Amino acid sequence: MSLKERFVDIYDKHYKQLMILPVVLLVLAFIQIGYQVATTGNFVNLGVSLKGGSVITVLQPIDIPELQAVLTKEFVEFSPTVRGILDSNKIIGATIESAAQQDDVEDILTYLKQTGIKEDVITIEITGAALGQQFFSQAIRAMLVAFILMAIVVFCYFRTIVPSIAVVVAAFSDIIETIAIFNLLGMSLSTAGIAALLMLIGYSVDTDILLTSRVLRRTEGTVLERVFGAMRTGNTMIFTSVIAVVAGLVFTNSEVIRQIMVILLIGLLLDVINTWIQNAGFLRLYLERKHAP
Repeated sequence: MSLKERFVDIYDKHYKQLMILPVVLLVLAFIQIGYQVATTGNFVNLGVSLKGGSVITVLQPIDIPELQAVLTKEFVEFSPTVRGILDSNKIIGATIESAAQQDDVEDILTYLKQTGIKEDVITIEITGAALGQQFFSQAIRAMLVAFILMAIVVFCYFRTIVPSIAVVVAAFSDIIETIAIFNLLGMSLSTAGIAALLMLIGYSVDTDILLTSRVLRRTEGTVLERVFGAMRTGNTMIFTSVIAVVAGLVFTNSEVIRQIMVILLIGLLLDVINTWIQNAGFLRLYLERKHAP
């Protein structure tokens, strides 16, 4: 038996057992997010743009590890994070994110000048804590509204409860699991990350609607053949997007673009599991029970 035949045999005969995988992933994601809430008070690490604080940009070659160590020691209460700015794989500067507000930023600036950094290469961006919290609240509200409207469109389109719920659950799983993995990577969510999560809702639903439409609305071939037909088209969509995202990760020096690409890459890879194992499994169970004598 060839590898392809073995895959088809396992996918056909053991699809119920395979559905354990997305369930386990979703449970683990809830555990991680629950731990995140218990330890930090938020379901995700928040960047300066969402929790308030300051970003100091220094356009001058700097020893990043040394500056991180020094600032962490001197300003531990502000949790500074230093990231390099690259150009052709050379460090041409750094960004310093911290919880410091206006008066506290002056202390950090004074310290930077004492280390030999010139004032004319420094720029500062400060976001108040109240404004950051307002951004975060509005972003979460936008995500919830987008998800609810997506669910309404799905229910109106299919007009069948179980397949519609399967599509919504698959998209929900993509978002929750992506957030959990994002937390594990130690990254902090910015407004750009919120935009990426909104984009991910659309990416997730695309393949699920494709699968559900092919399986429910076409009559030629068996259910499994219709699933594989949708899989060929859907995986082409997913992996062309993955290639574009990886190219963005490799060739960009922007932290904003990098965060968007990381979130999309995680979500697209998870979508393979949640669409072709979880959603396809729900559809096959639904059709088996619907046509059972």
